[in-house]
Amino acid sequence: MIAAGESHEALEPRVCGLGLASGFGMGVEAHLSGVREGRRVLKPLGELWGEGHPWSSVLSGWIPDRKLLCSRRNGPASQLALLLARQAVEDAGWGREELKDAALIVGSSRGNASGWLSPWPGRRSMKILAVPNSLHSELASCISIELGIHGPYHVLASGCAAGLDAVGMAAMLMRQGIARRALAVGLDLPLCRELLGTYWASGMLSRNGVNDPYGPSADGMCISEGGAAVALEMSSGSGIYVKDYLVNSDAYSPLGMPEDGESMAALLDSALRSWDGKTPLTVCPHASGTAGNAVSERTALKRVFGICLPDLRMMKPWTGHAIGGSGILELALMLAFIREGALPPNPPWVSSLEGEFSSPEELPQHGRRMLIKSAASMGGHNVVLTLAVDQ
Repeated sequence: MIAAGESHEALEPRVCGLGLASGFGMGVEAHLSGVREGRRVLKPLGELWGEGHPWSSVLSGWIPDRKLLCSRRNGPASQLALLLARQAVEDAGWGREELKDAALIVGSSRGNASGWLSPWPGRRSMKILAVPNSLHSELASCISIELGIHGPYHVLASGCAAGLDAVGMAAMLMRQGIARRALAVGLDLPLCRELLGTYWASGMLSRNGVNDPYGPSADGMCISEGGAAVALEMSSGSGIYVKDYLVNSDAYSPLGMPEDGESMAALLDSALRSWDGKTPLTVCPHASGTAGNAVSERTALKRVFGICLPDLRMMKPWTGHAIGGSGILELALMLAFIREGALPPNPPWVSSLEGEFSSPEELPQHGRRMLIKSAASMGGHNVVLTLAVDQ
């Protein structure tokens, strides 16, 4: 905690460490190389589960090394949260002294549901830990215990926006002077038969496997495993800084999204108030691939930007939709490239808002840039996070 009377007005939350997991594998390098090689991680689920279930032909992405997710003590999602946290902490160069008073925020839509709705393949769990394994709070408690974090921890379950909320809430705690450092983690492991069945019945899953959110052939989202961790510390000078964390609700429907995109547009408008209009601007939208989001988000972007659309970068076509881990995973993927002096390319098969194909090339990053990342959750929860890049 920042001591009473200690000035921290010139300090802001700076990104100092990243951890990533998806169909590309584990770690920053696996994601950088996977995108640059143009790898397609989505495969028929029959390759993971074998044939003989209703969704063997559904395209999805999963973390390749399944043994990493097996722990006798931790549920599978908690184990992934711990692996992501360790990546970000190592990347940040934090030791036990830096971790001791850090804040910890974890976001997940489904928590360890994949480990208790049905058995996790290859895991020999400890029966005495069955109760904590089924709690969302285990996602944070296992990180706290294993890394020796004695600061506050919180778990968010705000649907598909949970991971991005975790970053915003972590930065907010730091700005309030509660912690000098914070670790934000977001993830989901939605590939179990019970969960997949509910998504399939809702009509939200893609039947044709076209992972092109604004394209004319998109017929739903391509659900996948994944997550990320972002380490933050109060700092000044050059770097990547979390600026605005903006949230609201549609108050519209438990399932659909309003076609007018008004609530998301309001957040984008608020975010742009801190933009000088000259600094290059990049927007990474939610872009889930569902029909409702495509209409609502398209309308929101056009309400705010009109025909002068900013540079758009869509990351779900690379990784698939990691549900509660999607927002932070896409953000971390963007930041991994930005740290190397570029913005990641859009996949070559992705359509822009106007219908033509987006540029599948890295965009060199020089000087200052403003980055906006948005997320939207079933039930109408909207998030916009802005970051200032100056390196």
